[in-house]
Amino acid sequence: MTSPHFESGPVSDEIALFKAQFFPTATKAQWRSWKWQLQHRIDSLLKLGPILKLTDSEIAAFNHGQQRIPFAITPYYLGVIKNICQDDALRKSLVPVEPEFKVSSGESHDPLIEEKHSPVPVIVHRYPDRVLFLTTRQCAVYCRYCTRARIFSQPAPSIRRTAHWKEGLAYISETESIREVIVSGGDALMLEDDALKWLLGELRKIPHVEIIRLGTKLPVVLPQRITEKLTGMLRSFHPLILSLHVIHPDELTREAAFAIERLADAGIVIGSQTVLLKEINDSTAVIQMLMENLLRLRVRPYALFQCDPILGSRHFRTKLDTGLEIIENLRRQSSGYAIPHFIADPPGGKVTLSPKTLISKTDTGYRLKNWRGDEVEYTDPATDSP
Repeated sequence: MTSPHFESGPVSDEIALFKAQFFPTATKAQWRSWKWQLQHRIDSLLKLGPILKLTDSEIAAFNHGQQRIPFAITPYYLGVIKNICQDDALRKSLVPVEPEFKVSSGESHDPLIEEKHSPVPVIVHRYPDRVLFLTTRQCAVYCRYCTRARIFSQPAPSIRRTAHWKEGLAYISETESIREVIVSGGDALMLEDDALKWLLGELRKIPHVEIIRLGTKLPVVLPQRITEKLTGMLRSFHPLILSLHVIHPDELTREAAFAIERLADAGIVIGSQTVLLKEINDSTAVIQMLMENLLRLRVRPYALFQCDPILGSRHFRTKLDTGLEIIENLRRQSSGYAIPHFIADPPGGKVTLSPKTLISKTDTGYRLKNWRGDEVEYTDPATDSP
């Protein structure tokens, strides 16, 4: 019988030290339980203050009176922030600061206009062949740059499986152009095993649904969730793709690596999704390390997203040129398999951006830029004389 916990998983030395200092009464079994981790999340200034020395900006954000996004960090991930992260990168992504309450030009509560494309409450249908299924409003941690901050920033009814899920399933079943369903939220893996199994089973009954994708950050913020029971259940619903939200190489601890490899061993295709964030990961060195480390763990680097202009996100957003420069540098320094697509997501839909490699058209073909940045002539077979 497989264990419902993470009992066979490792505990890195730095995390063990953090646990001993701040959660000394927790047993090993408790620490490795994903439900214990959720029940003991650090979710207030009162709980966080004794662990992290907070800045004036962080304290002001907590005392602002109205949080734009809920605050919560699992004990495990707070250990990553405190004892593993070599700078404040991960801290900046989760601990609120005063600038997030300042709204700048071009920002919106729904920058992707998802609400306009929601035919039923839990479905977002922006592209003809795929839909987003919002199964839950819950996350293990709450990223301050979240595209769906609007879900958390205002009172909203909970998503009910019996009503909302069935309504979403009916819409998918009736819309034959849909071949892919992205199960997200919130975080798809916050669902209990039985609930997720039921939903995946219902989706697999729909003949035109070919691909199911799960959107999650749990393997890096709550690796204890990736139990043998979970992966054993997921393997019965192939083809299944997992979109892993990861932003920094420090997230790839021994625990996270164990969870990711457990998913890969179950035959689940894993692709990464990374948001480009100012002063967190906006350098070639950080992105290259992250992508190459993901590739070693059998995760295909897939998307590097320009941060969406949600309300109060200016301090996170970089210029488009920053992402383009990183992609061009990666082309010169790393394997093609380690290079993600750089994607911006304006209201009309995603746009894949890339450095300019086709310089100009010539009489015999094209002038191109190679991986070194050198311009070279390329003869087009269509214009080449026989």
